[in-house]
Amino acid sequence: MLLLIAISCGFYTGVRAQVNVTSVSEKNDADNFYKMMKEAFPLSFNDPASPRFVFFNKNKNFVFGVGGFVQVQGIYDFNGVPNDNYFTTNTIALKGEQSGGRYGISVGQSRLFFKLVGDTDVGRLVTYMEMEFEGNQSTPILRQAFIKFKGFTIGKTWSTFCDIAAGPATVDEEGPSSEVALRQPQIRYTYDFTDKLEASLALEYVEPSYTEGEFTKYINQRIPDIPVNVKYSFKNGSHLQAGAVLRNMYYKDEIEDKDRIVTGWGASLSGIWQFAQNTSLCFQGVYGKGISNYIQDISGTGLDLVPNATAEGKLKAFGAWGGYIGFSHNWSKVLTSNIMYSYARVLDRYGMPTTSYKYAQYAAANLFWDFSEYGSCAIEYVFGRRNDFNKDYGNASRINTMIQYRF
Repeated sequence: MLLLIAISCGFYTGVRAQVNVTSVSEKNDADNFYKMMKEAFPLSFNDPASPRFVFFNKNKNFVFGVGGFVQVQGIYDFNGVPNDNYFTTNTIALKGEQSGGRYGISVGQSRLFFKLVGDTDVGRLVTYMEMEFEGNQSTPILRQAFIKFKGFTIGKTWSTFCDIAAGPATVDEEGPSSEVALRQPQIRYTYDFTDKLEASLALEYVEPSYTEGEFTKYINQRIPDIPVNVKYSFKNGSHLQAGAVLRNMYYKDEIEDKDRIVTGWGASLSGIWQFAQNTSLCFQGVYGKGISNYIQDISGTGLDLVPNATAEGKLKAFGAWGGYIGFSHNWSKVLTSNIMYSYARVLDRYGMPTTSYKYAQYAAANLFWDFSEYGSCAIEYVFGRRNDFNKDYGNASRINTMIQYRF
């Protein structure tokens, strides 16, 4: 099937043309195929890069690649985090309830992607689809699938509220507890004011995650989220991004039998500062109400809206904030180390029980070694602490190891 797709790129005006295949890399890119395959991103650290082999037509105006990586991750978990791929601090077991150490091994972070880049009569077109293998019995799960054309990005990819390029490098796929990092179906438009300044506006589809009260009920949503960002890039690879998001979330007030709406909003500031030749700093801060779905550690935990303690049948937007900072240092062309710290917090308990999550801390340090152009391995230590409103807490730590080979 993949070969048929590639061969189809070689048809032009109904006549079959020659289809060629070549190996490409950053070091061997005479035809700019590597550069073409890197289009339509920035990539997060864990996203796969350009494929090793590409198909192209006679005119070299269409390039099709199949790529990805195989990643094997081994862990030793000292306390109470159940998922091998994600060190999520809100899942840390409380003191006195922890099950002790355990080991694990996973290939779930392995990726496979398909990408077509071509010059049509009306402009450059990019299509991209990416899968990982974290489903039951390591079945594939769709991560991204989008089309990019004339400044529009249509499909499922990283939210416009994210600054995924400013995320620190971690073996742990979860990453900092406060990071804004999620993928959503969307229609986005990006406008380049200059080669350094750009802005993006999007309509994104997302189901809010909220806690129903005794007299409230979940109903279908009617308005997409509206995120926007403005990004300025510097010559040395540094950048600064400001983002905002507006949300309108619907629920049923069963006391008055009315559909009600709560408006949520959020703002973020993030970036990378390359302050020395081999050393950089990355950071992000986020604050808002009704945006827990965007904050990594509390996403999907029912904290976008919570019961209003003073009004039955009503929900209110849950306030939260967080931030992280990380440093990366290249000891050589093949050896890189990273350290980071993250803090995520909800502002008030509202109508939630005293055993509810209050804040969490996340810290990590790692060392990556590129043993070849396509192969990497790493070792990492991660520490997390979760605190609840009733002052119960739990600590956990983990050692991650990883070997990855890209194709």
